[in-house]
Amino acid sequence: MRTEIYIENNRLDLYKDISAEFTYNIDDVKDFSARNTNFSKTIVIPGNATNNKLFGHIFEFGSSNFHNPTNDNVGYNFNAAKSAACVVYVDKIQMFKGVIRLLEIIVDNGSIEYECAVFGELGGLIAALGIKKIEDLDFSAYNHAWTRNNVVNSWDQASGTTASGMGYFYPLIDYGQVSHNNKLNFEIGAFRPALFVREYMKKIIEGAGYTWSSNFFDTNLFKRLVIPNNQKYLSNSSDIAFYGLFNVTNINGTYPGSPTARPLLPMGTVINTGFFTLSNSNTRFTYTGSANISLKFSFNIVGNTNDNTTINVRKNGSTSTTLAIPAGDINIENGETAFVSLVTNDYIEFQLDWDGYTVPNSLDIFLDSFDVRFKTSAAQAVPLGLGETIIINNTIPRGIFQKDFFASVVKMFNLYVTEDTTKDKHLNIEPYIDFYDFNDILDWTNKIDRSKPIRMKPMSELNGRYFEFKYKTDADFYNEGYSKKYSEGYADYIEDTGFDFATDKQTAELIFASSPLVGYSGEDKIMTAIYKISNSQNTQSEDQIDSVIRIMQVRKITGVSSWHIKDTGGGNIGSSLTAYGYGGHLDDPDAPTADINFGSPKEIFFTLVTDYPSANLYNGYWSDYVAEITDKNSKLLTCNVRLTDMDIFNLDFSKPIW
Repeated sequence: MRTEIYIENNRLDLYKDISAEFTYNIDDVKDFSARNTNFSKTIVIPGNATNNKLFGHIFEFGSSNFHNPTNDNVGYNFNAAKSAACVVYVDKIQMFKGVIRLLEIIVDNGSIEYECAVFGELGGLIAALGIKKIEDLDFSAYNHAWTRNNVVNSWDQASGTTASGMGYFYPLIDYGQVSHNNKLNFEIGAFRPALFVREYMKKIIEGAGYTWSSNFFDTNLFKRLVIPNNQKYLSNSSDIAFYGLFNVTNINGTYPGSPTARPLLPMGTVINTGFFTLSNSNTRFTYTGSANISLKFSFNIVGNTNDNTTINVRKNGSTSTTLAIPAGDINIENGETAFVSLVTNDYIEFQLDWDGYTVPNSLDIFLDSFDVRFKTSAAQAVPLGLGETIIINNTIPRGIFQKDFFASVVKMFNLYVTEDTTKDKHLNIEPYIDFYDFNDILDWTNKIDRSKPIRMKPMSELNGRYFEFKYKTDADFYNEGYSKKYSEGYADYIEDTGFDFATDKQTAELIFASSPLVGYSGEDKIMTAIYKISNSQNTQSEDQIDSVIRIMQVRKITGVSSWHIKDTGGGNIGSSLTAYGYGGHLDDPDAPTADINFGSPKEIFFTLVTDYPSANLYNGYWSDYVAEITDKNSKLLTCNVRLTDMDIFNLDFSKPIW
């Protein structure tokens, strides 16, 4: 027999050469934004001892087995819901390489047949990704402290026209309620770590068990792309809702015995305010979260006192629970009180109290340290505090399937993903504009069967009239305002082919939302703004929001007016800066040359002193393609061609055919 089929390097038994048609794809002009894999029609494989064993005797009604995904998907480990590597040879020449899928088992009077189909390795990649999400990728190597220095140092990852394409970058993004001095200075909350798209793609492909090659992934454009944090606030999952150190210099000393002199204890160093705001000289902690929570207070106290002492935990002015401290040396670790339930706007205070209420009875207390943690009854997302360690995977947009992320990047740049014929599970990835090799043209003139009909369809018969390229909509202030004003998304693009006999519209939509850039009056920093605006009592408020996943170019911008990064209390952190980490759809907000929008926006929200660039996604990566498939002289050819086994083995869509 000429045909051989191997699954997971095990040869199947065949009674006769298979009769199946293979379809080889690079693109589908009927669905211009789709990318299809190679595939076969149904292949019938006989059920004999060898094949039954390789398929794990799955034909038996009572068959059941444990599946180990790290082992080959054959034999007693066979799982019909998982793909198995497959290679088809004819005359010892590889005709097809990919994965096999078991479609149906037919048992007829003791005879067994397996109906299967094989799919190319791109199909295997999508199957391997399944329902994996991008937050499942491991970026833990980039966990780090949320400090000013780490923010500023990250900007060197994209300095000038070059970028590293790896690590993390802190773009300045106006998330609302993060600016001071009319948008001159910004709090640390305006800086959240963004991870590079190149590393996302690398981890997605390699995590599925594939390797890849791509010149495009190594371009400066692609290595500048990042995915910023899209959550309402930067958070970690923790049961600590607040952590701070009391100001012991205000607690040390002698207190008179009058009951009215029981002091409220002030917080000195705030490590993480979480869902709380401080007031009344840092003695009042007001809960600002939206959900009802239960708190337990964990104390660490070192010092000494001459009286039995208590610290009253007061809720809304009334004592709710207490921490007892016996007289003498104080050394309490993880002292805890009972849970106290809070709703929004409830407040907590800590009051020092002791035995004896008559003058001259007084308290001598000297503390070396006193810190408190507000602990919730269950772990939850807690706003991050300055200096805390960022768990980088907590900053990744949630709920995004890896296969959808991969597909959107492919759509953005009109990438062709092809399967390497000589390497197992190896993908070659290049954009359409770089894909074809016109130095190596195949001549099939003498292979055409001219005794059979040759059919040609004008390309205009296959496509709709309109080709629409768009980002996903979002409800932030600038995206929503632009959409209402112009009845389209920010910088979407529609190509009208002018076909008289078509009215349909084909759409390529990304999972990413567009990111309008904003410049504020009197300031020279241009940034993406992601917030909503609410009106209350004739005042406007910038509200932080959860947003749709974004994609943007980053760059270190130098030569701006001196400004500061501030802590949440408004204090400057370190010296002033004359550079910032930019993130947006333009490569450079001051002198742009490339845009990752599909089209030019009808309105921009900052002052641009140069011409708006024409190099966008449509002009750079899609216009040649659309012109090709919609040209009045383009035709779809259907004919019979005599191909040898070697012709099929060497089939390479990048080589034009004469």
